[in-house]
Amino acid sequence: MYFKIILILSGAVFIHAQRSHELCQSFGCFDSSDTQLTVTHDGEEIYYADFKKGLVVWNSKIPTTVHVPHAYKIALHYRMVCRGELARYKPDKSATTKTKEPPEIIIYPRDEVIEDEENTLICFINHFFPPSINIKWTKNDIELTVEDPFDKCINNPDGTFHVFSYLNFVPTEGDIYGCTVEHASLEKPQTKFWEADINQTNISPAVFCGLGLFLGLLGVAAGTFFFVKGKCIS
Repeated sequence: MYFKIILILSGAVFIHAQRSHELCQSFGCFDSSDTQLTVTHDGEEIYYADFKKGLVVWNSKIPTTVHVPHAYKIALHYRMVCRGELARYKPDKSATTKTKEPPEIIIYPRDEVIEDEENTLICFINHFFPPSINIKWTKNDIELTVEDPFDKCINNPDGTFHVFSYLNFVPTEGDIYGCTVEHASLEKPQTKFWEADINQTNISPAVFCGLGLFLGLLGVAAGTFFFVKGKCIS
């Protein structure tokens, strides 16, 4: 029986160049696995708690100078809260187990594609359940080793999950990159491809706009999602 409580508990606003930013800490309580705690900034992961290793895993893009020294102690506190909530809210044995949901995959470059200039490919995987997924990158059908596979799953208000996976690369005309996803809902791995076409119009601004709208809607939907407590402030 799958049982989950999602609590979005803390938020802060940072204003810079007349823009507002959203900092969210969320954690999920599960009867079938350990607590999941993630901190995001504008929808991008900052760190997540790894209770098996007894530490928090920081996104390598975040400077060490801003790491919170007691982040893991804070995570342990919420882990205890989870245990209390699970004891308080017993799962309904008559309820139907949540069905598996297949992932939706989008792959796009972070910046305008210019030959021989370093860039980042982003694989956005959304609306999948359960929150266990394996992601692989390939270049011209050769599997790549990702140096920093920061791919922690993040809750959606509808009970599904989403995740971002990143690949740093230097584009060369004709190279074909693939993002392959393995998930329990798929009979076989699903792959999305991106080909380096230096002369094509860059679509990443439109993708970012769409993702921005999606992440913004997460905040709206979270306000009405069952068992959500607290809020993120924007």
